[in-house]
Amino acid sequence: MFPTNILILLMVTNLALGSILDLAPGSDLNTAPGSANKRTFSISFRKNTFIKDGEPYRYISGSMHYFRVPRQYWRERLEKMRVAGLTCVQTYVEWSSHQPNPEETIFKDNLDIEEFLQAAADTGLDVILRPGPYIDAERDLGGLPSWILKNKNINLRTNDPGFMKPVEAWYKILFKKINKYLYKNGGPIIMIQVENEYGSYGAQTGFCEKEYLENLRDLTRGLVGDDVVLFTTDGNSLDLVKCGKIDQVYATVDFGPGANVTQAFHVQRTIEPRGPLVNSEFYPGWLDHWGHQHSKVGSDEVDKTLDEMLRVEANVNIYMFHGGTSFGLSAGSNSDPFLVTPTSYDYDAPISESGDVGEKFWRIRTRIQSYQSVPPVPPTFRNESQKGDYGTIPMRYIWPVFNLFRKYGVHESPVSFEDLRQNNGFLLYETQVSGLFSDPAGLNIPGIRDRAYVYINSRFVGVLSRGENILSLPLQPRDGDLIRVLVENQGRICFGPDLRDRKGIIGNVTLGGKILKNWKISGLTFTEKTVQALEKLISENLRNGGTRRQVQDQDLNTSQGRMSVWAAMFQLQSNSISQEPLDTFVELPGWHKGIIIVNGFVLGRYWPAVGPQMTLYLPGTLLKPYPEWNRISILEQDRLTCLPYCNIRFRTSSNIDGPTPFQ
Repeated sequence: MFPTNILILLMVTNLALGSILDLAPGSDLNTAPGSANKRTFSISFRKNTFIKDGEPYRYISGSMHYFRVPRQYWRERLEKMRVAGLTCVQTYVEWSSHQPNPEETIFKDNLDIEEFLQAAADTGLDVILRPGPYIDAERDLGGLPSWILKNKNINLRTNDPGFMKPVEAWYKILFKKINKYLYKNGGPIIMIQVENEYGSYGAQTGFCEKEYLENLRDLTRGLVGDDVVLFTTDGNSLDLVKCGKIDQVYATVDFGPGANVTQAFHVQRTIEPRGPLVNSEFYPGWLDHWGHQHSKVGSDEVDKTLDEMLRVEANVNIYMFHGGTSFGLSAGSNSDPFLVTPTSYDYDAPISESGDVGEKFWRIRTRIQSYQSVPPVPPTFRNESQKGDYGTIPMRYIWPVFNLFRKYGVHESPVSFEDLRQNNGFLLYETQVSGLFSDPAGLNIPGIRDRAYVYINSRFVGVLSRGENILSLPLQPRDGDLIRVLVENQGRICFGPDLRDRKGIIGNVTLGGKILKNWKISGLTFTEKTVQALEKLISENLRNGGTRRQVQDQDLNTSQGRMSVWAAMFQLQSNSISQEPLDTFVELPGWHKGIIIVNGFVLGRYWPAVGPQMTLYLPGTLLKPYPEWNRISILEQDRLTCLPYCNIRFRTSSNIDGPTPFQ
């Protein structure tokens, strides 16, 4: 029980929440149901519920990120969510995808957020929008654009003008685009989140900057108006919710199966003594990391906790209901220890990465149906879509990867990806050493971000890894040798206090205790423009016969190292005539670690050498029907066990639960 004076203070706070929250205990909003003149969505503190067009409203929602699902599949996935009994879809907006650089804003193809919002409305789903600017979501830099790190002194997620000015500019662009989709304007957006689990960030950094949160609230309010519900989300710890709480913004919590529902909602009630109970992230699964076992959550656990929440009339968002795929190089990483997330974002969700449903989906539907009506299952509904078995594709060796790098000039000391405005991919650092060294001499790169392949001249000598904390290597250098360090950006940290994660070599490199200087730097990035140029070169080599089918291991360990580019042209089987290409899964037997490109689209990273993801989901929307030709290109970073003949296979089932070195 709380002292009377504290309860009175909390109620007074609620009374001051502005027009959208001006519903203190004992009062209510009376809007005529179905009013033709004004659509409304608000909070009733007297009834502890949301109010939609004058009627009490409890949402059961699911998360789906439009940028992780092929645009052509949005409606089909949303319709499945509706069949499950959901009334709402929750999505993040990823700033970094929409603004890959400050001069460019993209709202087309898979980033056409207007089409996604309209598809949700057409399906009968309301929308809970989470515009960030920071979103986490296991994305590179938590969805913040990497170009913002060019300012070395920037303080992310604070009132620092270096952060807030770009945020303000982006928000003005975003909300000008989507304001017509607010519920009050006839659209599906009923609620907007301010920041994202800021309480965790504040707890980890030791500083909760309320002024930043309030400025972000005011920025959002100024763009959407005072009559839109704003909310925050934090873990079900009182310290986290207190840190993330913003005046005039409704606080919600998140927790997963097995949690004590009463205790979790008690945390919310401590901060919000009146109003609807809300779990903004209920986890039916969990995220994965390369090298660690695939995360799975049982249907029984999900059903039990969902039932407990619905029994107390809570509002629930299931994160994720459909996880999708971190296409390209968009997946992020976590810190302490440094762990990298894979391409698949299946999340063990009720709708799988490829859009299929199983027991968990139907258990959730049955549970929802015990509390409210659900749509009928359409006669055309299928648990699984047909997949394409497109056979084995022989791959051809093109050339060493070093042929592709763009020159950035000579720098006295190593510089980062962000210094060079390179978002992703690789940087090659080269310097010539002179004089005598101990034998062996230790090459030390404590600031490696994240994985490095080391060469003396063109001879590969070893791998350094931030994730494995292997930051030094014994070498036997000679006067005049060329030291080459090829650094891979494995994805910026997306959560926690180490968010300002700059990539490349950060700081000095020493050899035998001597600081190495005068680095020639070049890079390989995977922007739309650079991928087009790469694909053009590959096509020319395939047409002109400049490829090899048979390759020996020694061929890749001489000349310019073992990192190599491979490609193949292929047609879908003739039995696919007059059919749209089907979804399929790419398996890479004998391949180690690298990147796959299909018809100019960067599908993602593969790393079957450590698992758990052994196949990559390839949507049929990326393939061309017979008799057109498709092209698949592979940049292999490491050693191959498939030599002398390397192939890939298309299969009809996914394998994201392969063997791993760690539990």
